[in-house]
Amino acid sequence: MLANFVQGYIEKYGVPKEVKKIAEYCREKENGKVFRNETENTIQTIIFYHIAKKTIIVEKDNKDNVKGVLMWYNCNYDDGWDFICNWEEDKPEGDTILLAFFFADNIKYIKRGIKKLLKQEPAVLTKKLTGYRLKHFNPEKVDFPNRLFDKFLKL
Repeated sequence: MLANFVQGYIEKYGVPKEVKKIAEYCREKENGKVFRNETENTIQTIIFYHIAKKTIIVEKDNKDNVKGVLMWYNCNYDDGWDFICNWEEDKPEGDTILLAFFFADNIKYIKRGIKKLLKQEPAVLTKKLTGYRLKHFNPEKVDFPNRLFDKFLKL
């Protein structure tokens, strides 16, 4: 399982510097609802896991500072919150893309990230799009229209 490989790599070699930079950005930008009570090690493992499975886009400025991060999962619509919590393998043939983390400093980096997402994962235009938000400390599924990205690109 890829998650076990990532954790083993971290235990053996430590957390790559780049992963630490991305984790720091994510921790600064998220509102306490995405990573809630997760440890720094868990956040770094999540990021490294997404890097390993190529489901992350990181936007940077010309000084190599992280300015935006987008992570996602390929799954089926019926997969629940447990899909993430149990570190289940992505389902490339699944019917849904779960948008897990999407933060950027400004619209410029949002647009760049979306353009890269459309190129890297064109299925976002045809598969169901979903995500989770915490409502009263409980995860609640949120569906998004496929035209979601059009709205950002028109800004």
